[in-house]
Amino acid sequence: MKSFSDQASDMDFLTPGSDAQDIADQLRQIVSPDQTRIVMREWSQSAAFNHLGLPAKYVLQQNIQNYQDISLAARYRLYEKVGFISPILMFSAPGPGMAAFAVSGLGTEQQQDAFFSRFQETLGWSCFAMTEPEQGSDAGAMETRASPVRNGYLISGRKMFIGNGMIADTGVVFARTAPGPLGINAFIFNPQVAEISRYALELNGLKGTNLAHIEFNDVFIPEENMLGRHLKPTERFAKSAIATFDALRPCVGALALGVARRALHEWQSHLQLTVSQSAWLSQTERRWLAVYHHALRSCQQTDDKQPPDSHPGMVKTSCVILADEIISWLIHDTPAGNMPLLNKLWQAFRDVKAFEYTEGTRQIHRLNQGFSRRQRMSTCL
Repeated sequence: MKSFSDQASDMDFLTPGSDAQDIADQLRQIVSPDQTRIVMREWSQSAAFNHLGLPAKYVLQQNIQNYQDISLAARYRLYEKVGFISPILMFSAPGPGMAAFAVSGLGTEQQQDAFFSRFQETLGWSCFAMTEPEQGSDAGAMETRASPVRNGYLISGRKMFIGNGMIADTGVVFARTAPGPLGINAFIFNPQVAEISRYALELNGLKGTNLAHIEFNDVFIPEENMLGRHLKPTERFAKSAIATFDALRPCVGALALGVARRALHEWQSHLQLTVSQSAWLSQTERRWLAVYHHALRSCQQTDDKQPPDSHPGMVKTSCVILADEIISWLIHDTPAGNMPLLNKLWQAFRDVKAFEYTEGTRQIHRLNQGFSRRQRMSTCL
């Protein structure tokens, strides 16, 4: 008897291609970051993902799946379905990525043209350089500096856990131009200039993802590459980093739910379930669907410009906690001798653990939720 874990939750939305699993398996085996480009160019859906988040006016090819200018709810659904195949596909895919949110929210027409046009006809990779080795994603404690010089800025500092940082052609970096929260600004930059050093990070979870440690050594950024110069300082940060994180945190949760659904699929396919296991599976399916639709509702509310019922960070946290719990239970309930299944489940376990640190840990989100709640109460009072 088939269950929800045997098929995608939105059959009409994404056709990942029959080669998707093979491409994901190849990505997990790469030994050099440059191999990512070679492997991804072979994927039948790479051109579609290259346009994910691309404003519609920049799309020249009309014979590919329509992912440009995608809504947050649609992105959430897409991430879950890719997570079911392999989250490596999403983390290694070409496209404007997280940087697109900052450029769309802060960039002038000229800056948007320069940034997005590179994704029109050829595959390109981008990065979003904010997290730091010592400060994490705490923007208030950011140490990377952008010192004003003639016609631009010199950026010095270190960034950590930068997705696609080893292969990115372009990106957005956050640096401090002055003390305090209003002194943080975003800049479009070229990750491949000589003054930038990039180091690949060794991974257990999400193996094959090109996470990087990036060092900026007096990197010159032209003045015209500073985003949001036409906006008030109070508008800049809210429209860049905060908006990006709030938008994508539920999508990270969707990836985790996709991994959990795949683990359930593998477990159910390899075992003859007992009565108690079948009862647990039915209960777990209901819990999974409840969390999935709760997060989807949050995305739809954001699309409708309504305050979401739940803090975006806590939406992501709820998804990851449930996925972690499901996969852990499956591992403990699988016979020790069934190594093919256990290998798949342990891979899922490592991947889901990595999501805990993607877009902030659960403890950070709990603190943010508590702080936001106190702010609302003070406003009401």
